[in-house]
Amino acid sequence: MPNSEAVQNELMRRHRISTLVVAGFLMLDIVLLAIAYFASNHIFRPGDAGIIMGLWIAILVFGLGAFVVRRTKFAAMRLKDIAAVKGVSALLKTLQDTTIQVASIGGAIVLMGFVITILTGDWTNMLRAGGVAAIVLIYSFPFPSAWERVVIQLAREDSRSLD
Repeated sequence: MPNSEAVQNELMRRHRISTLVVAGFLMLDIVLLAIAYFASNHIFRPGDAGIIMGLWIAILVFGLGAFVVRRTKFAAMRLKDIAAVKGVSALLKTLQDTTIQVASIGGAIVLMGFVITILTGDWTNMLRAGGVAAIVLIYSFPFPSAWERVVIQLAREDSRSLD
């Protein structure tokens, strides 16, 4: 079943979409970092220190939350239950959705870092937030071999349970 052409095509399609989303957020990170570096004096708008501190706390919470979300959603028992109840297609959708959710958290971190740079006029704030976002995005990067291994393993366990 996991070697069927339809499953393989769906796996490649969903993986490609997930990869493009993660790559897009990485590109956003690089572009905003370049804008902050070259134009921090032009985009500077003084802001309240309380807002800046709140954004740093949000970056910390989002960064840690991204790891928790991914670990929770990719828990072996959860994926096994999804594959057993809803099938391989639902498993692949879960892998794609979770990857996009975690990448979106990374994108939110990038945007918060850029807002901090606008409020402080210091481009190194964007460098710090961009680094946190890059870590989250690299952590969320989908590897096709890992997705294939999950599909094959869970489909194999599902077929054993039918025997």
